[in-house]
Amino acid sequence: MADDTFRTIVVGSDGSAGAAKAVAWAATLGAQTGCTVVLVHAFEPLAELEHEPGVDFATIRDRRLDEMAEQWAAPLMDAGVAHRTVLIEDRPIEALVDTAREQHADLVVIGSHGRSGWRERVFGSVATGLPGRLDCAVAIVPTDPHA
Repeated sequence: MADDTFRTIVVGSDGSAGAAKAVAWAATLGAQTGCTVVLVHAFEPLAELEHEPGVDFATIRDRRLDEMAEQWAAPLMDAGVAHRTVLIEDRPIEALVDTAREQHADLVVIGSHGRSGWRERVFGSVATGLPGRLDCAVAIVPTDPHA
C-alpha cells in the first residue's frame, strides 16, 4: 500500500542493538508506506584505525559496506522494502543531516542509544543533537540502554 506521507526515510545504523531496533522500525514503516529507506552508517577512519593498526581505509570501508548490506539491512530485505546503503566518512550527526538533505528525506529514524564512546559523552549523543538540525521529522526508537 503506497502512502504519499513518506517517500524517503533515512535511518542511522552503527551496528548496535539500538540501531537494529531503528532499522526494524523503519522496515515496518517502509513496508506499510511503500517508501524508500536509505540506511546510513557514519565512518570515522581515524577512530577505526586506532583499534586495527595496519589496516587501510579501503579494507575497513569494504568490510563495513558488506556488514551493512548483509546484516544491518536484513530487516529491510526481509520486509521487501526498497533501500540502499550509504557509508559516509564523517561524524554521525553530520552524515545523517547531509544525507537527509541530499535525499529530501521525509523522516530520519535513529535508536535512542547506539555505540557511545568518549566523544558522545563529551559532545552529546546523536539522539539529542539531531532533531534541531533537520527540517524533517525525526523518530527516536526507544532502546534498552543496557542492551
